[in-house]
Amino acid sequence: MKKLTILTVIAMALINCKNPSDNIPELPPTVRLPGQFSATVLSDTMGTNNARNVSLGTFTITNSKSIYFILRNVGDFPIHDITLTPGKLDGVTFEPFTDNGVTASPSGITVLETSGRTSVETVIEVNINHGEVIGLISQQYVHKADFAGATIRIQGKTTDEDDNDIDISLDAGIETLIKVASFEVHYSADEGATYTKAEWGHPNDPTFKQFLIPPEYRNYIIILNTGNVPLKYSVATDDGEFLEWPDLNAGEAKSLPAYGDNIGNLHSKYFYVDTLGIVFDNCGNEDLRFRPGTSLIGNAFRNINVSSIQYGVDQN
Repeated sequence: MKKLTILTVIAMALINCKNPSDNIPELPPTVRLPGQFSATVLSDTMGTNNARNVSLGTFTITNSKSIYFILRNVGDFPIHDITLTPGKLDGVTFEPFTDNGVTASPSGITVLETSGRTSVETVIEVNINHGEVIGLISQQYVHKADFAGATIRIQGKTTDEDDNDIDISLDAGIETLIKVASFEVHYSADEGATYTKAEWGHPNDPTFKQFLIPPEYRNYIIILNTGNVPLKYSVATDDGEFLEWPDLNAGEAKSLPAYGDNIGNLHSKYFYVDTLGIVFDNCGNEDLRFRPGTSLIGNAFRNINVSSIQYGVDQN
């Protein structure tokens, strides 16, 4: 009789005991996401997986510069027919650049596999063509100081788990602090009260390659730093030597020595400007250029006639 009681208790306990798996809710089916772009600067933590825009950071650029970022597909389906287009994004309006001032390489990618299916990262190179210093003659792509950067528009096609075609895009923004050197020569007709910019060249002689200043204003000449970086400059002595190199800060003007005399004798002065390794904006005047192997701006000049006195920049 005792054995029967024990067996009955055990049987009841087994009946009342529930399987632990009965408390686990049923999981929803796995959702596979369409392909998605992600851009991350090399050696940086910037980048995002789920945004239409991403900032690649701010770069100070004194000469041409290359910027690199990694392009990934963080979705579950490949991305095809990818194009990379540099341009300017103004609010919602994207305007591609029409010159080669900014380029992205490669400009197109056939397919970008998902991050889980590739062992090789896709590296994108963006070139900011801001000119060079050493030996530069032509500066076709010098950016102005107000050049605020570029946007690389990345576009492609992917699919979802129902095999629907989807167009996707990512705007990768690059901000820039452009450094540009430039200067002007001015003269005063009212003893320094106001100044007028000296024109380059002679209206009747295309071979005249100097700043043209009327002789009666020879005592009031200044050099003005119109760039956004400090410069140095030096004026030749009567013996043709350059002895001192004073600083000229951005926006600052300093007097240049008088030249010639009051009886019409011409003694053209020559000077150099040193950009200290910064790209020079010649404002379209290709007579002003870097001396090869230096950051000195110069050009060759000669006197044209006795009716005008010149202030020249020497390259010899």
